[in-house]
Amino acid sequence: MTRPWGKPVRWIRVSVASARGRWDVSLPRAGWLAPATALVLAVALATLVGWTIYDLRQREAQRRAEGARAAARLVDAETARAEAAARSDTLARALEAARAEAAEARAAAGVAAGERTRLETELAAAEARVGSLLRSIRRRDAEIDRLLGGAPERTLADLAAMPGLGVARLEPRASGAGRGHLLWHPARAAALLYVFGLPSARRAYRIELELDDGRVQPGPAFEPGPEGDAVLPIRLPVVGARLRGVTVVQEPGARPVLGAQLGAVPAGG
Repeated sequence: MTRPWGKPVRWIRVSVASARGRWDVSLPRAGWLAPATALVLAVALATLVGWTIYDLRQREAQRRAEGARAAARLVDAETARAEAAARSDTLARALEAARAEAAEARAAAGVAAGERTRLETELAAAEARVGSLLRSIRRRDAEIDRLLGGAPERTLADLAAMPGLGVARLEPRASGAGRGHLLWHPARAAALLYVFGLPSARRAYRIELELDDGRVQPGPAFEPGPEGDAVLPIRLPVVGARLRGVTVVQEPGARPVLGAQLGAVPAGG
């Protein structure tokens, strides 16, 4: 073919294969994304586990603090009971002395009628005062019993560091048996048991007390709450100084699940 002005046209041939090879860029395979995704998921999972462990430790610390505050309240209640009982004994002795004095006065032949009347009046007044005080003591005892039975946990922080107060850790005697603490005082015939993490689905538990003479006394029975926790006041058959061990057993079968061994005097006492 020629142009109009007479010069021939030159055709230029371009190889399609060579042009395609020049601009052909290989893309990375999709498989390299799997390790990166696994790494991201592993980091996220580790973060979640770390926060979960931290939250559980915070809850356990709160429960321990609540148990210590409840124990301090128990010790205060028992101290008040002992003081009230001592006052009651003093008043009872005073009443007996007043009655004896009145009897002697009546028996004395030389006592004038007016003196006798005065003594009888004083005796009646003393009996009325004693009766009033005894009723007050009974009301206070009832309130103490209510507090002991209700496991108070709100107003006990200031007594947690009372000198002589012992805290014994309950160690598991079976797998998955939870944890707990026993708070006691060597001069008091009362203690407070605080447990958590027990299997609670339709299960009952009981306390066994080991004394210094080798006897094992049965304690109160209880059922834990929905989360496996319980706060249980315990009336001891002896003062705390004679207590050598506490065991939590599961019924039926009396299978030990938690236990603690105690010395003669608590640490720091």
